[in-house]
Amino acid sequence: MGTGELDPRLFPRDMWKQVLTEAAQEIDSLGYPPPAGMTVLREAIAAHMCRSGVNCTPAQVLITSGALQALQLISVSLLSAGSTVFAEAPSYIKSLQVFQSAGMRLSGVTMDDQGLRSDALEHALGEYRAVSGKGADAVLYTIPTNHNPTGVTMTNQHRHDLIDCCVANRLPIIEDNAYQDLYFGDEMPKPLKTMDETGMVITLGSASKSLAPGLRIGWIIANEPIVQRLADVKMQMDYGASLLSQWAFARFLTSGLYDRYLVDLKRELHRRRDAAMESLERHFLGRAHWSRPDGGFYVWLTFEQPVRTSRLFQAALKRGVLLNPGDIYDFEGDNSLRLSYAYTTPEEFEASVDVLA
Repeated sequence: MGTGELDPRLFPRDMWKQVLTEAAQEIDSLGYPPPAGMTVLREAIAAHMCRSGVNCTPAQVLITSGALQALQLISVSLLSAGSTVFAEAPSYIKSLQVFQSAGMRLSGVTMDDQGLRSDALEHALGEYRAVSGKGADAVLYTIPTNHNPTGVTMTNQHRHDLIDCCVANRLPIIEDNAYQDLYFGDEMPKPLKTMDETGMVITLGSASKSLAPGLRIGWIIANEPIVQRLADVKMQMDYGASLLSQWAFARFLTSGLYDRYLVDLKRELHRRRDAAMESLERHFLGRAHWSRPDGGFYVWLTFEQPVRTSRLFQAALKRGVLLNPGDIYDFEGDNSLRLSYAYTTPEEFEASVDVLA
């Protein structure tokens, strides 16, 4: 329950064999890729993003070696050491570590069951600028859809409120949409980038969560000058993302196989989510409360009574159950666990919850 990736048994092996065979017939060399990535992949991602409402051109797409590298590029190229990064509390620990490694300061912003609260952000900004001054560098990092670790998806109203707050305060936004393609709720929420009229939102995407982390393919959607600047820095880092991975993912997108695969994958994740809810009802009703995600991998469980989650982690590990204590994601620590239903079958999840209880 602690692994933050898809069950390997869900990997589309037959589709992947087809994609690799077709890509191999198209590849005439494997030299260094263009700084911003292969044109065919940038075109395919631009088309994919347009279907979710983000109208962008291939020139506004930068291919990265995963979404975390996208954050590294932004941190070293667009932010200065000592800048403040506002983020949901709790938030994804690996992203926070990227910012910390680049010398950024972190400030947690309260969220509720509808996502990050713009009033809490307004309050945090007021306190920050009272100390640092109006001209101090700051940015918001948010995971609005299928949030990691809570599983919460920000409502459209919260998104509009957040954009209004950030525009009023001239606060740029890094929108991490690594889980966007895994939303299985009734109405797909609009990416923050669709509401961006000033170019203040930089959107990140990734194939790591929806398909395969080993591909190491992510992307940045931003204004063209930003893409060009980040592409220059990326070339100094690694001469571009794997050309073979770019070919393969481009073929997966353009063939229509990716969309077909997502239909089946989201159906299975929905089934596993429903089963996870039933398991938690059986074992923890009255002892804890938890989120009900509309996509992604995670359930955020909070105990009603104080629990030393570090001790619980060790006890569960001895029984063969891997947990992620909530205090590794929060700025101040809490009484929670992140549970993943994506890596286990419903039967395996039930057995693990039984051990946990």
